[in-house]
Amino acid sequence: MIIYDLLLLLSLVSLTISFFIYDIKVEIVPIVAESPIVKIFPDCGALSNHKIFFEVTGFSPNGNVHWEFIDSKANIDSYGYFETDEFGGFEEYIIAEVTKPDIYILRFFDDKNNNFLKDFNGSEVIINYQIPCANPIF
Repeated sequence: MIIYDLLLLLSLVSLTISFFIYDIKVEIVPIVAESPIVKIFPDCGALSNHKIFFEVTGFSPNGNVHWEFIDSKANIDSYGYFETDEFGGFEEYIIAEVTKPDIYILRFFDDKNNNFLKDFNGSEVIINYQIPCANPIF
């Protein structure tokens, strides 16, 4: 009788384990990355010594964002790095020194190791920036 009870108990344990093993569901959730948001003020500039303010979110958290100020002939006039906070953002400014009239490009990208190259799967934002403004406010 004891053997019969033991076999019954083992079969119930086995059945319970089988039930849990085959009842596992797998759900695949796609990860969709949104582009970073870069807000610039002012949205165009004077010919010399003006500040360009950046309010940025959405880059890699606690990382580095490389920025470049590029003229229409693809010459990099100035560049640098900003550290991002735990949300991948920062609020900083640069001073645009003597510049020539042109439509410049402000380029931002993730560069965790500061090697001047966009990180693999890193984010990038490119924004046009006109100097001087079409309707100068300065």
